[in-house]
Amino acid sequence: MTVTTHTPLFTEQEWARLQEHLHLPLRQAEIVRHIVSGKSDKQIARAMGISITTVRTHVSRLFRKFDLNDRMELMLHVFTCLRQCDTAQGHNESVPPLPEV
Repeated sequence: MTVTTHTPLFTEQEWARLQEHLHLPLRQAEIVRHIVSGKSDKQIARAMGISITTVRTHVSRLFRKFDLNDRMELMLHVFTCLRQCDTAQGHNESVPPLPEV
């Protein structure tokens, strides 16, 4: 089951900060954006006009780059980095605090 969100999770400014903070090339940033919005490889491939194999290659490279194992870890990494960016730049009011686990 794929759950996609139509409401943007991040503003354009937040995405720009994330892309810079994570040192992502444009295509990888676009892949991350689709993953965070809940899209499958097939949906990402269709939206970007690339093959599913190319999407999977980008995803695998992202996992290696950040030493992650799956999409959930990638999403957590992205949200953590956003919080770090916001805290460093004094924008922490835009992201609510995470609950303690």
